[in-house]
Amino acid sequence: MLYLGIDAEVDLPHHMILFAKDYKKNVDEMTKEMVLSADPSIYVHNPSRIDPTLAPQGKSALMVLMPVPNLQADINWETEKETIKEAMLKRLEQEPGLHDIRNLIETERIITPLDWQNDIYVYKGATFSFAHSLDQMMYLRPHNQFEDVQHCFLVGGGTHPGSGLPTIFESAKISSDLLIKQYQHKERIQKTLNTEKGVKMV
Repeated sequence: MLYLGIDAEVDLPHHMILFAKDYKKNVDEMTKEMVLSADPSIYVHNPSRIDPTLAPQGKSALMVLMPVPNLQADINWETEKETIKEAMLKRLEQEPGLHDIRNLIETERIITPLDWQNDIYVYKGATFSFAHSLDQMMYLRPHNQFEDVQHCFLVGGGTHPGSGLPTIFESAKISSDLLIKQYQHKERIQKTLNTEKGVKMV
């Protein structure tokens, strides 16, 4: 992930995907061969397009995402991250209006899978957790209530229904509903028992 503070209002949509010429090869390299693609796909997020408060007036804040293998791959991110940044900027320069984007960068930050693991404790730097394969999606992901241990609930991208902010929010709703259902029910029973015993509840 590359965060860029740009000294200009870039003419980009809110969301944009720059696909690899051979998208299937790109996905196979990332998920099966576990290598960096020479021709990657890139996602560009330009949030100040719809919310101008996310960047100073006359400037832009971009998030550029290049999907890569997780830390199971034999990639030295300390040496490769600059190469990756260069490839991302080179790809952006091919878009209309971005040919001089390097000269407009005021601030930048790059986050690699190694950073995700070391700084934010994301296992193997895999920000999307399990793979998006049919045997690991939706209901086939680990369920929100742990099946082998009582009073243990799960939530997040590695839990049903899956990764991505909308589904993670839904995962949180499912888990909170399960918690309320289990513990409010027990609380009502305990209150009833205490009332029958003459115990006053405060």
